[in-house]
Amino acid sequence: MLRLIGDGNWPTQARPNVTDTGKPVPGMCVGLVFALGQGAQASHVSECHPQMTRVLTRWCRGTLPRTRKGAEFPFSSLQVNYNYAAQKHVDGNNIGPSYIMSIGDHSGGGLWTADQGVIDCKDAWKLFDGNKEHATRPFKGERISFIAFAHGQYNKLEAPVVKMLKGMGFNAARSDGKDLEFFSRFRIERSYLTDEHNDKFREELKKRNAGNAVEAALAGAGDVAVECYGRQAERGGGWMAFRGAAGVEKLELTPNSVGIWCAELTIDGTGALALADHKRVDFYNKRDKATADFSKRVKAMKPGTPVILGIADTACAASRPLGGAVYSALQLLGAPEDMPKIEYRAAWAMVGYKGCAPGGALTAMGTRSTLLRLDATFGVDKAKKTTMAVKKKADLTSIIDVVIGQGQDSAVANDEQPKKKAKKA
Repeated sequence: MLRLIGDGNWPTQARPNVTDTGKPVPGMCVGLVFALGQGAQASHVSECHPQMTRVLTRWCRGTLPRTRKGAEFPFSSLQVNYNYAAQKHVDGNNIGPSYIMSIGDHSGGGLWTADQGVIDCKDAWKLFDGNKEHATRPFKGERISFIAFAHGQYNKLEAPVVKMLKGMGFNAARSDGKDLEFFSRFRIERSYLTDEHNDKFREELKKRNAGNAVEAALAGAGDVAVECYGRQAERGGGWMAFRGAAGVEKLELTPNSVGIWCAELTIDGTGALALADHKRVDFYNKRDKATADFSKRVKAMKPGTPVILGIADTACAASRPLGGAVYSALQLLGAPEDMPKIEYRAAWAMVGYKGCAPGGALTAMGTRSTLLRLDATFGVDKAKKTTMAVKKKADLTSIIDVVIGQGQDSAVANDEQPKKKAKKA
């Protein structure tokens, strides 16, 4: 049916985020869209061509992979593209989990994704995350692609819109504001915790640090720890602690403070620790100056100086990532040469010392939904040189698991799908 429309009769869309020309592109979105000044509603093309929309949704529901619990993949919208390659972009109104398929006599045209690489989506539905960067690879021939996804407003619709969408065959449309189980984790991942979820998160923090839990965990001489989390929960926060001559000293990390917190310690010939300095390095607002200051500071440290680092919001801005000089400085403290780049709003922490061999430090990075904890022990050897031992494996607790538990329905990964070709529309 779509082929009968012909090249010259395809509707066009203004999608400036997917094309470098700024010109409208051939394609259409059926189902739920956000119309400027009109809110979330069924697209104009859906209302004008309800029968075509029903044919498309019936085909999608009959061919899309089932979820892990055997349910239909929930979607409120279907984007259809004709013969154009979308440039690198992130979807604006997509909760996240999406399926793509391309049909037609073409070669190439796979979907590049930032997290999975290139996905071959010809004649088969393939799962990807619309909230991660993605783009169409070059292709030759005729290529029609379909992307099934759920609009972020799918659960906050007016009753008549819900009725219309469901009548057209879309299965993710409601007006009660509640998320389908399938989307509950994705909704949290791309937003901040609600008051209810923050209450549960605070309960978890109290449980982890109740009574003298920190003191008990840092029972030995030279013990150190850092716990931190990003802005998604409680606007970020955390603490650093070490056992010194007078007992455990705990350093709170100011919530919603961008950059990297750095605790510089001293260690004497007996292995006793003491605080030399504790400050935040603001790579977010003053990247160039902060980079120069941090590099200078690390180079000036005495060999063997213990250091604890962590975030309490985000280490850097999305548009201003940390530069190579920061990672070079971290390597002087024991970071591995191939350490993954510290991502925007990702939980990150490190324990190391000046002169530690690259890769010898304890470092870990989670996501924006991670409560991260590192534990290590500093000491001195017979030559009075600093040593460091990992006390226990890095703890990367899922904040989402904390606030809503586990066991929600989810999509089946591409490499777990049976290899079969889908029927063509």
